[in-house]
Amino acid sequence: MTKDGRPSRIADIRHFFGDLHTYLKGHEEAVAFGRRIAWFLNGEGFSLGAYPALYLYFTSAIPSGATQVTDYGGDWWQRYTHVGVPPNFPEVPDANEVIVKGTVEALLAIRPDQSDLIKKAEQIVRTNGAELRFLLKRHETKKRTVEVAFSIAAWPQPSHLHVSITDKTIGAYSEAAPVPLRFYDEAFDLAGSVKVSDAATTVEPNDSFRAKLASAEHGGPLSFELTAFTPSPRPVSSNAVKRRG
Repeated sequence: MTKDGRPSRIADIRHFFGDLHTYLKGHEEAVAFGRRIAWFLNGEGFSLGAYPALYLYFTSAIPSGATQVTDYGGDWWQRYTHVGVPPNFPEVPDANEVIVKGTVEALLAIRPDQSDLIKKAEQIVRTNGAELRFLLKRHETKKRTVEVAFSIAAWPQPSHLHVSITDKTIGAYSEAAPVPLRFYDEAFDLAGSVKVSDAATTVEPNDSFRAKLASAEHGGPLSFELTAFTPSPRPVSSNAVKRRG
């Protein structure tokens, strides 16, 4: 996040509607789509400018399907873009698809110069959904590559932290059992550093007080014996994401 005005990677997309700017509820898959495309784009270094959070306001005050980029935000880190919808929104057919399309159109309106990247991200997120991974950490040893990533589920399903190993000798990919998260961004707190020995891989939390609390909820640092990893298909993943900057 760059309060001083320097460009910041996108890190959040939220959806609102109505006179009171109410959070959209009951369309959790579309809400998850917004989070997933934001973090996939984050891994590509995509920026909206100095603010990392895009707030989408679905309103009938502008023509249905139109987008209106504003410079308004309640704080420095977020800005609103208006998306036109029918007066009876969200009580419309295919409301989830209206939200998804509006999300993509808003991104295109703000960054038309990045249209190819935005459309690529849309396709990848639509195709992979909750299976898409967002890379947090990569740790290299002579024998293995260890990766820590998270996935974003649609509420009320839990998001997960995933730890994988790739054997450099034969290229075999394996994963430990996924770790359920209270909310997807808990993964950033839990994955501060990675330590690897011949017998185990340990994911240690960040040094912040919040991270220590999150780690305590999971019984301390996450440790996986080598025998806990089983062969798995390699999932589609973003490039490394950053919560700040």
